[in-house]
Amino acid sequence: MGSTGTDVGIVVLILGITYALMSEGLWGAALMFFNVIFAGMIAFNFYEPLALQVASNVSFAAVYADSVCMMLIFAISLGLLRVATDSLAPTMVRFPKPLYELGRIFFAAGTACITVGILLLALEASPISKKVLGYIDYKAEPPFKMGLDRRFLAFFHYSTGYPFARYGSGYSDTEFPNTYVFDREAKWLLEHQQARPYGEGDILGGDAAATPKDGDAAPAPEGSAESAPGGNAGRPGPGIPGGTAGAAIGLAPTNP
Repeated sequence: MGSTGTDVGIVVLILGITYALMSEGLWGAALMFFNVIFAGMIAFNFYEPLALQVASNVSFAAVYADSVCMMLIFAISLGLLRVATDSLAPTMVRFPKPLYELGRIFFAAGTACITVGILLLALEASPISKKVLGYIDYKAEPPFKMGLDRRFLAFFHYSTGYPFARYGSGYSDTEFPNTYVFDREAKWLLEHQQARPYGEGDILGGDAAATPKDGDAAPAPEGSAESAPGGNAGRPGPGIPGGTAGAAIGLAPTNP
């Protein structure tokens, strides 16, 4: 499937989710919007340590640990948040008709875009081809240059730097000093494409990977706090080949 066909398929999925959520009305769609945001944040904060445990203790499942743990935490968190919000706000709130129609479309479409962005990231963390669905690589920005995957990564990166910051020592970063920041060097997509086992192309190899460009942060040393879950420098996930746990059980060496 070409890039246009893949993008069209992603847009159809977004429209389908949007249509389904519009039936929830403005109040229900708004609740689902925030449920999906928080479920995605919970998933990305905890999938790496869980995947590390899976890869270390269940070797045959190690290559699938990242994507499975990410989606498992996301699904469970979303289900629990949905039950909680339905219990706290069991009735539909009435709104003026124009606000109701515009609001349910806005929140349903926003929820659909975030959900699809997380699904794309789960695919990109899987042990599949370096070009997901035949064309999606670290610079593809699907669908149609909307970049739903990288937009969620940027949002989570920001959230770990400001509203949900965890502080530590040893960072000289001028934007987030002494803060554990997810994907500090914005290399998540690059590292995961490099780690996917099928297809050709050394994304980070050679002099370009070894020598940081002007303004780039230096790679975190092995064992530093920056390489810890939730504050990593964009290393591949722990389960997929090339990830930290994969190396620990002999699947593949970690990237420099």
